[in-house]
Amino acid sequence: MTEPTTQGLARGLLSDQIYSLIKNMIKDSTLVPGQQLVESQLAREWKVSQAPVRDALKRLAHEGLVTHERNRGNFVAEYSEDEVHQARVARTALESLAGRLVCGRLSEPMRARLDGLIEEMHSAATERNLSTFRELDFTFHRTIIEASGNPYLPRMWDIIEPSLRAMHVLGDPDFEGDWHEVADWHWSLLQVAQADDPDAAAELFSRHAAGTLLEPADSAQDM
Repeated sequence: MTEPTTQGLARGLLSDQIYSLIKNMIKDSTLVPGQQLVESQLAREWKVSQAPVRDALKRLAHEGLVTHERNRGNFVAEYSEDEVHQARVARTALESLAGRLVCGRLSEPMRARLDGLIEEMHSAATERNLSTFRELDFTFHRTIIEASGNPYLPRMWDIIEPSLRAMHVLGDPDFEGDWHEVADWHWSLLQVAQADDPDAAAELFSRHAAGTLLEPADSAQDM
């Protein structure tokens, strides 16, 4: 087996850092769908060679966060209406499973953390700080995913989260309803997670993720 060279190792670590940096910029909408990502420009900006930037972009393209167009370059991925629908389907299945797994097994520190996040969501709603509200919303759902006890679920969430952000499938900044009501929906999720009915937890988390909480349960099941 060939031992990695120090140079190769350094390049790998640098590529990981650039990957995380670009991914976070996509997640927080610093980089928006359709925006071009020019290897040479990014390399100059971050004072690195183009090789680790290229590696990071290839990895992001593999995850579907970046698209590579022959003779044009790399772009932050854009999404069709069908892809928005598919992202919602994936999120619904993931959160339904997480709700089932987490039901009845929340530790006291985890309960306190989730409770605190909801309180902060209400404060952000009062201040009409929707950017902060959105981040708290994502953090709440990521925390539930982590509390599920299944180490694969956070990895799956990491793959779809940037898409959810870009498509506003979660925490839609154009939502014109009552943000306090949205925060209260999370109280309901926390309560069912603390109960001892995995089926009920799976259903409520599924309906929340699918955006059907305001519909009658029978109607939601028919969708």
